[in-house]
Amino acid sequence: LLFAVACFIMSCNVTESIVFNNDMSGKYSSSFDLSPMLQYASSNRPSSVEEEEKEKRDTIIVFNDLFKAYKDSIASLSEEQRARLEKLRGTTMEVHMDEAEDVFTFSMTRPFQDFSELKEMDGQLDASFDVMKEMENKDGKASGAQLDKMTEDEETTYTFKDNTFSRFVKVEEEEKVEEEVETDDFSKQFEEVFSQSYNTLIYTFPRKVKSVSQKGAVISEDGKTVTYKVPWNEIHKDNTLINLEVILED
Repeated sequence: LLFAVACFIMSCNVTESIVFNNDMSGKYSSSFDLSPMLQYASSNRPSSVEEEEKEKRDTIIVFNDLFKAYKDSIASLSEEQRARLEKLRGTTMEVHMDEAEDVFTFSMTRPFQDFSELKEMDGQLDASFDVMKEMENKDGKASGAQLDKMTEDEETTYTFKDNTFSRFVKVEEEEKVEEEVETDDFSKQFEEVFSQSYNTLIYTFPRKVKSVSQKGAVISEDGKTVTYKVPWNEIHKDNTLINLEVILED
């Protein structure tokens, strides 16, 4: 299970959804379906490891409510801890897990009053990841450093100008390093899970869409919603595939 959490950025189906209002305010959400990795972890549990009671969890955290309920406790935290929590203001996080049914999903949603607030979403998502990692690593069975490394994400920038919405992922030039090739059964099965994972973008606009930059994107019948689904193994080869430009009608 902990390995599944450590790998969820690379080994699950990720959906990013934004619904825009007329003034380009709206609601942002990211959801992660970790079920394939949970199923893999369950089916590949070593025989030497005693099987624990299967867990079922339905957790909803409304962080604004926590700020109100624990105002005094939060005020006593360090400046760094308060700054970290502040990133989660306005955020709702949901975790649903049923090990018996191999279901494990995690989502983060946040409304925004102005388009410029989308620039904060990377920080909001990172802070949500931190909470998620602490929930699943409460027994200390996996190092925080490992989880931090596995949940790294590229910086995403959103812009809206002249009726054009764009999503741009900044790709850092990677240093050339020699990678050790793994040939064991575990790595092969991991690659199988990876090849079946997708990143899906769903954007709904207040006006009809005139054009979309990526050929694989689908426009809904009412012309206002763009859905773009890309296999993770393709993104792994070319990060620019997840960039998107949508031009709206006047």
